[in-house]
Amino acid sequence: MPTALPENFQVLRTHQADGAVQSRLERVRIDDLSPGEVLVRVRYAGVNYKDCLSLYGQARIITEFPRIAGIELVGQVLQSSDPSFTPGQDVLVHGFQTGIAFDGGFAEYARVPAGHVHALPPGLSPHEAAVLGVPAFTVAMALERFLELGVTPQAGPVALSGASGAVGLMALGILPRAGFGVAAMTRRMEQADALRAAGATEVIDAAVLQQPQRPLEKPRFAAAIDNVGGATLSWLLRSLKDGSCLASVGNAGGNEFPGSVLPFIMRRVQMFGIVANAPWDQRRRLWARLASDWKPDMECLMPQVRHIALDELLGHAQQQLQGAVSGRTLVEFPQ
Repeated sequence: MPTALPENFQVLRTHQADGAVQSRLERVRIDDLSPGEVLVRVRYAGVNYKDCLSLYGQARIITEFPRIAGIELVGQVLQSSDPSFTPGQDVLVHGFQTGIAFDGGFAEYARVPAGHVHALPPGLSPHEAAVLGVPAFTVAMALERFLELGVTPQAGPVALSGASGAVGLMALGILPRAGFGVAAMTRRMEQADALRAAGATEVIDAAVLQQPQRPLEKPRFAAAIDNVGGATLSWLLRSLKDGSCLASVGNAGGNEFPGSVLPFIMRRVQMFGIVANAPWDQRRRLWARLASDWKPDMECLMPQVRHIALDELLGHAQQQLQGAVSGRTLVEFPQ
């Protein structure tokens, strides 16, 4: 029997008027959503720094208003005009301009183009997939590139900035599964024990950035994942070993960074950027690994996972933009 659809449902929708951006709770109909072949009842929507910027208009991310933000979601198919998906199927959605050019996850229901929908891989429950989400996929993309460039666990630890955030949490769970030690960098040294419990082999006080800086620091790391940008990225580049590499995945500390060519010339360092979007062959390959040999110990992650209701999201986003939030946050919708 077809599932009865609600006449209307709750969303957090972002508007722009006279150049000002405002997000507010509203009730909308299915037909108000952006077009797509697959109707999904949302169970979880991950909250990312990018989402928080969108909700408060602090960056030009959303391309057309009004828009339901939320760059990722996990849910269950209710209807599909594409035979690739069937009612009752668990799916995840991220990338493909979700929450930017298409309505995203901050809604009880989402209508999604079939080409954006990924069937949940075997080995992951809907909740586990939501906990991992975009942060874990970002780490998996970086890790795959490290391995392609010949970085091995024997070469040394991977440095990780922004270790208290969601990407940091996932890196602490995933990198050790691939055999790598992790040097976690944080300005919240009161969380050092929690970072070690989550998988860090070393914790670095970000106060090191306040010390006199040299053109090249002591070579310590085989690779690095930088969530911050700015002076942090510069210090990591200067602290990498010969032939190492850095994945730039975030810019919470700024879009620019001071630096020189010396790490690239003297130590043959390579730097590349990561955005959690990928062609389908890579998506399937990495999600399969996140569901198997790269799957973190989910029990270790859970103390750092917070669940909130949709009506709590605006307050939470403000805190996250102020740097007052750690770990991973999911909007959980009643089923």
